[in-house]
Amino acid sequence: MDCRLTEGAGHDLDLVHMTFIWFIYAAWLLLIIYLTVQAIGVKRDTEPHLLQSFGLMFAMIVAFLLPRLPLFGFVNFAPVNALVSGIGAVVAVAGMALLVWARQILGRNWSQTVSAKQEHELVRSGPYRGLRHPMYTGGLLACLGSAIVVGGPFVFLFVLLGAIFIWRVGAEDRLLERQFPDEFPEYARRTNALIPFVW
Repeated sequence: MDCRLTEGAGHDLDLVHMTFIWFIYAAWLLLIIYLTVQAIGVKRDTEPHLLQSFGLMFAMIVAFLLPRLPLFGFVNFAPVNALVSGIGAVVAVAGMALLVWARQILGRNWSQTVSAKQEHELVRSGPYRGLRHPMYTGGLLACLGSAIVVGGPFVFLFVLLGAIFIWRVGAEDRLLERQFPDEFPEYARRTNALIPFVW
């Protein structure tokens, strides 16, 4: 076999793998820009929660630093084969789409932190018909799909954000129960928190 053909095929595979990886990073960049723009004009929080904001930012920084340590080198498994990368990319895009849909439905009621809003409303339309926290579900799906394609930081991002989101589910449910004592209990009974048909 002509070794030049083998080298050419290997180069094509590398290009496919890198295309998937750069696609994931580009999708996250667009998502961050979207969320930043959408944060303009939201209802004011009734009180500041700087510690929560810094905690989320700290988790993201840690997720991108940990794969650089030799101890955690095993998470740097990318690139994977094109089929697995394709599945991961679809999962990531589906998660981002759910997150964006949920964010659109929330409108001005969205908050970066677990916080009561001025003129707070209990949103029960769109994905909120079946899930109480679809933005978290979408974010975790996006992290999982990205971890499949890229590995490294997205593996840790999935783990760290998963822990934060599980805490937030409980904290937000308690907040909503205080804010909407007549409406929330019935809404909570007929919906799942994070995972459809499971929890």
